[in-house]
Amino acid sequence: MILSVRRVRGSSLAPRIRDGDFVLVSRVPLWLRRPAAGDVVVFHQPDYGQLIKRVERVLPDGRLFVRGEDIDSVDSRRFGPLPPRAVQGLVVAHIRPSHKGLGADS
Repeated sequence: MILSVRRVRGSSLAPRIRDGDFVLVSRVPLWLRRPAAGDVVVFHQPDYGQLIKRVERVLPDGRLFVRGEDIDSVDSRRFGPLPPRAVQGLVVAHIRPSHKGLGADS
């Protein structure tokens, strides 16, 4: 899929991206360049499934060291550097849903 909207489950990138937020994920940037430090990527990790993390650094061999903001995040500190081919897309937009009610006073 070239472009998709995904709902974030978990708080590994909080407070910037929170549980329940939505992200727009695109493969298009990956056709133009490799992921770089600071990018937020969605990827598949065999032992943990689909994850969203920030690229902390790109190693000399091209693998990506990814981390969450949460100290307890499951990231490269646990499963090691990520091969670039595991990246499914880059987060190109972040949508925080409004939690305001639609009652009579709204």
